Amino acid sequence: MRSFLLRSVITATATLLIACSATQFTFYGPSEGEPGWRVTVVKEPLSENFVCSINGSEVVKESFSLFANSFEKDGSYQGKKVKMSGFRTFHTGIGFSITTYQIRVFIDEREIGKFDF
Repeated sequence: MRSFLLRSVITATATLLIACSATQFTFYGPSEGEPGWRVTVVKEPLSENFVCSINGSEVVKESFSLFANSFEKDGSYQGKKVKMSGFRTFHTGIGFSITTYQIRVFIDEREIGKFDF
């Protein structure tokens, strides 16, 4: 029983770490007739650093400070204002603690994507 529980915890932790460092993306159409932009948000592995890229170009990079559970960072891409907002939540239970993150990306004050890590 103890061995099964240990394997379950290890498997769940590995799955969570892999999922939390995954890349997530959406598409944004800047205006009629123009090609769409691929907006990507990456959580860097084993850290609380997040990178927002558009069409492969890094636009905004930010991380959570030790005492803050949110951040906002501005950037720009092809003349449009890009904002990345992050929110961190801690979940605890008996013998475990999990941190989840929600990153929202805005272009010209319009939310274009919500990413959960």
